[in-house]
Amino acid sequence: AAREAFHRTFHEQVRALPEVAAAGAVSWLPVNGRFNTWGVYWDPEHPDGSNDDAWRGSDVRVISGDYFDALGIGVVRGPRPADVDMEGERVVWVNQRFVKQVFGDADPVGQMVGAGDELRRVVGVVDDVPYDAEGDVSPKVYIPHAQFADDRNWALTQTVRVRGSQQAARADIAAVLSRLDAQLVLYRPRPLTDVVGSARAQNRFATVLMGAFALLALMLALIGTYGVLAGSVAGRRREFGIRMALGADGRDVGRMVLRYSALLVGPGVVIGLAGAWLSARWVQALLFQVDPRDPVVYLGAVVIFAAVGLVAGWAPARRATRVDPARTLSAE
Repeated sequence: AAREAFHRTFHEQVRALPEVAAAGAVSWLPVNGRFNTWGVYWDPEHPDGSNDDAWRGSDVRVISGDYFDALGIGVVRGPRPADVDMEGERVVWVNQRFVKQVFGDADPVGQMVGAGDELRRVVGVVDDVPYDAEGDVSPKVYIPHAQFADDRNWALTQTVRVRGSQQAARADIAAVLSRLDAQLVLYRPRPLTDVVGSARAQNRFATVLMGAFALLALMLALIGTYGVLAGSVAGRRREFGIRMALGADGRDVGRMVLRYSALLVGPGVVIGLAGAWLSARWVQALLFQVDPRDPVVYLGAVVIFAAVGLVAGWAPARRATRVDPARTLSAE
């Protein structure tokens, strides 16, 4: 009772601050990974938990105050926690993923589910919230702290939605906390964007590293393609000289070189595109809202290698056609 009274009083006084729009708390913030995954039971015909097939894994979150409003989590159906009598029957909120996986076509509101070793009535449905930085969603059950504070001393993370300056709100919230208990301090207060940024840091590093290696591989491939084509064309200077001595002009030689370059670059581009298409699923886990088979990326790769093949073949051929055929043949 004392724990619940502290959180309730803290949220009431924080909400009274002019720059605060909502205040609440949760046992585990979103995007920090899965945590507190419990077995949740639902079987209207056998509510005693005897049906083993009716148990399903679900993430459980203990919430307090206006947690949904503080994080902007929409309540799709049912009342908000502030509108529910916590002195009455045991209640829970569930997310839409839970409804889809557990209830299916059944109406979730009013159903009795087993969570926390007791039956609780579903009074509301809320929007899905990702549990990691990739946007993955899991079934969630939200239990009010007012009805669960006697389970253990839950460590709740305070969540506050601020209208104005975060710095000013932070100082005022610290003052509220100090008045309630001078031994308590705000520990690592930070905006939710920083929480998400920290969760994405590892993936961002992996993406930068992969991008650097991909750029290096691209440069090596381009240099290798240019070197092979340029060397091959330059080695045919005597042939060009003979052709021009027999009446071929520069345009004829240029077209021949372009066909030769296309025969070398074309199959390599096709093989590379096929390999990239087949291996795209291996990097899909590192991508977020990015199509691993984006046609624009594939088209860009084709254009780049085609341009390199064109330059690599055309430049040496153009130099060769500008030389007097007699001098080229005499040099050979």
